[in-house]
This record gives sequence, structure tokens and C-alpha cells, in this order.
Amino acid sequence: MLRRALPERWPVAAGIAAATGVTVAVLWWFAPFAAILLIAALVIATGWLAATHLERRGAGLAIDEIERLRRAELALAAAPSPEAAARELSKHAMALLDAPAAVVLIEGVGAFGNTVRMEAGDTRGHSIYDPGSRMRLLSSDGVQCGSIAVAARPGRPYDERDEQVLAALGERVSSTLHRLALFEAVHAEQRTLADVLSSSSDGIFSVGSDLNIRSWNPAMERITGITAVVAVGRHCCATFRPRDESGAPLFGPTCPGRSRDPVEVLAQLDVGFAQGQSRVVWLNCAYSPMSDGGYVVVARDVTARKQIEDEKADFLATVSHELRTPLTPIKGFLQTLVRRDHEFSDDERRHVYEVMLREEQRLERLVHQLLQATSLEQVDSLVVPEALDWNAAVRAEVERIAREHPAREFSVIIAPDLPYVVADEHLAQQVLANLLSNAVKFSPEGSPVGIAVAHDGHRVVTTVADHGPGIAPADRERIFDKFTRLGDHLTRPQQGVGLGLYIVRRSVEAMHGTAWVEEATGGGAAFSFSLPVATVDVQPVSSR
Repeated sequence: MLRRALPERWPVAAGIAAATGVTVAVLWWFAPFAAILLIAALVIATGWLAATHLERRGAGLAIDEIERLRRAELALAAAPSPEAAARELSKHAMALLDAPAAVVLIEGVGAFGNTVRMEAGDTRGHSIYDPGSRMRLLSSDGVQCGSIAVAARPGRPYDERDEQVLAALGERVSSTLHRLALFEAVHAEQRTLADVLSSSSDGIFSVGSDLNIRSWNPAMERITGITAVVAVGRHCCATFRPRDESGAPLFGPTCPGRSRDPVEVLAQLDVGFAQGQSRVVWLNCAYSPMSDGGYVVVARDVTARKQIEDEKADFLATVSHELRTPLTPIKGFLQTLVRRDHEFSDDERRHVYEVMLREEQRLERLVHQLLQATSLEQVDSLVVPEALDWNAAVRAEVERIAREHPAREFSVIIAPDLPYVVADEHLAQQVLANLLSNAVKFSPEGSPVGIAVAHDGHRVVTTVADHGPGIAPADRERIFDKFTRLGDHLTRPQQGVGLGLYIVRRSVEAMHGTAWVEEATGGGAAFSFSLPVATVDVQPVSSR
């Protein structure tokens, strides 16, 4: 009897029973009446304990109910979303309590924290607001996040045992919802991080402790031309192979990411091999170590900034040299005149003045080109398009330069019935003057210079050809860049800052034309530019 009443403590109960038996035997020997009273008291106490245990057992949860609660908890844990969790919970609540209908509300759980309402059973015929219905609040980390409500059972009111089942279900569901909320929060952070990486203009990629690439964002695809499908999983040194400014490798043993310290370097990267168009991009790379032994690289494309910095350096070097070139003879002659002016004859003094004037004019042209190159950045707003008599303008410009260089032969071929062009008169004449001046400077003394003007009905093309060294095919685009001079600045016969052809192209483009260079017939360079043909809507002007 004691063992059935106290199943968890039956060894203790057996010991107590043995001791009690010995006591009863001793009392029976010395006082039989006392032994009878003791036996009666033990029987009453044993009955009371058994009844109490049976009452508690009836009030607790049965094994099958606990198993069904466990299955409900597992189903909720496996739910992929709050909607699915609410659906499973409503079904299990009906099954556990044999309810005709159930309604589940889940609030503040999920990516957006929306309220989810899920119904099961006959909610129209059995409202959860009818008398006899039961409800249990749900909470996540101490914060209310919903409820379970079951409709009243007709003819079978819910008893205390049903209340315990509903309470146990609510506790287990609250724990599961808390885990689901944490899971959704982690997923939301992952989605946010993925959105940040995808929308970043900087290239970002991560490398694991095994030196294989883990992630590769769209900006890295754009910078390198390598897709994430190709990059992820490959060894980092087989995919990302930058070099420093001197050309030394920044991959393999010298990779900054292996130093385990935050490092920021300026690197150059050869890209475009897959498309057959190799080019160099400059990247500002920040390497940051991760706790698992890998590292993250943030690569910012600074190619444009590097180009500007290089242009500034070239500008300072070129202008410094070109300024010193005319200033040196001017300074020397002035010092000589100050000390020994009386020793010079009139012819010698005139020669000195001519040299100084020529160098001063050269200095003036340099300053003028620098100012003009600066103003060309806003030239689009300064262009005044007019219908220009290009035939007359070309002949006037050729006559002017022929007077300056009487030893030169200038041949002019202009197509008959040449239409007017739409151009800014000042800019157009300046373009032609620059090309004619270059043809004289960069061709042998006495060699002819040819000028040809043709049209195709839509544009007028003007070509200036010389018999100089010509332009190599690889340099025919670069020659129009700012501060570009071909050859060594110490040995080239003609000096300058390399702005003339830049001014030509920018001016022509401002007038909606194009400028290019080809090889001239018989050798040399043939510089051409086009201008649009004028229509009747444009007011014509005569060339001054």
C-alpha cells in the first residue's frame, strides 16, 4: 500500500514499514492493547496518503497529454513563419482540448512585426467570446505577444485539468515564440547586412581562415569583372591579385590580410582579362581581420582620383619646366645688359631684345593656354553657335600663318559649293590655327603643309596634313589628353605643356564635332575635325 502511495520513495517507505513492524511486535509482547491502537493509526494514515496521491495524480497531466504537448511544441519550432506557427498552434489547441474552435493571435514576431490571426474549427458557430470559452496569453521574453483562445464545449465545460493543459500549452508556445523571434531577428539582420553589401558602391568581400573567398558583393563584380558565382569558393590569391604603387605583389605571402592587423593600402589591379580588354584600376583597400581567422576587404575605386593626382603632378612638373625655359634666357640677358650694356653695339643689343621678346611671347602663350584649358571646363555655356562661312575662314587663317612663315608652302583644297557650318567663330578659327601651328612646328623646315576641306551633306571635315614624324597608332587617342607630350621632355625638339591638342578636341566637341588623327599620305600626321552643316534656321555671319 505504501509503495503504491509513494512510488518515488518506496525504499524509504519499506524501511519505515520494517521499523514499524518491529515496534508493533515489541508492543504486542509488552502491551497488546497499545499495539492494536498503533496498528489502527497506521492503517488510517496509509489510507489518507493513498487518497491524497490519487487526487494529485488525477489533477496532473497524463503521459499521453504530455506527449501531445511535446509534439505541438516540435511542430511550432519547425514552423518557417509566424503564420505557419499560428496555424499549427490553433490545430493543436483544438486537438488537445477537444474544442469546437480555436483562434490564435501572434503579435510583434517576425520580420515586420505584423499581427497574425489564425482560426481553426467552426469559429462561426462557436465564438471564442461565448460564456465558457477559455483564453491564455502568450509572451516572448516577458513581453505579451499574442493569445490562444478556445470556444466553449457544448455540454462539457472545461475543468481544472483542461485549464492545466491550456496553461502548459501556453508556456511551451511562449518559449517557442521567443526562439522564433530571435531567429527572425537574426534573419532580419542578415537581410539588412546583405542589402547594405549589395547596395554599397565600394567593393566588399570576405575571406575565410582557409583563404577561400566567402562573399563577393556586386560592386566587386563591377570593379573586377568577376562574378560572385566564379569568385566565391576560390582561393583569394587566384581571384584578387593587387599590386602596390611600385608594382610589388600584394597577394600570397605579402597579402596585407594575413598580417592579422587592420591595414589600408593603395593598390593597382589589372582587370578585364576575361573580356580581352585589360586595364588598370586603382583601389584603396582596407583589410580588417575577423575573429575566425579570416578577414574582410573593402575596396574603393579611386582610379579617377589617382588620375587627377597624376595630372596635377604632371602639370606642376611640366609647367615648372616650361616656365623656367623662357625665363632663363630673359634673366640672363637682363643681367648681362645691367652689367655690360655699354659694351654692346646697336645690332647686338637689338638681337638681345629680339630673343627676350620671343621668350616673353612664348611665356605669354603658355599662360594663355593654361587659362584657356581651365575655361574649357565650362566652354559649353560659352559657345555662341553661328552659321559660319567656313571657306572664307579657312583661307583667311591660311593666309595669316603663311605671312608668319614665308618659307613654307601651304596647299589648300576646298570642295566646291562648301556649305556653311554651325560653329563658334572664335573657337573654330582657334582650332584651325592650333593645327596649322603644330604642322609647322613638328615637320621639317621647308616641307609643305596641306589643308583639305570636304563635306558629306551633314558635316564639314577639315584636315591639316604635314610631313613630320607622324603619330604612332597606340598614341593617337592619348595625344588629345591634357598635358600629354610624346617623347622625352629633355630631348624633344619642341617644348610645351601638352595642352594644344586637348584644347582642339574640347573646343570641337563643344561645337558638336569630333577631332581625330590619322597617318598622312606619304608619311606624317593628318589631323582632322568635323563641324555640323548649317541649316536655314541659323543666322549666317561672315568671317572676320
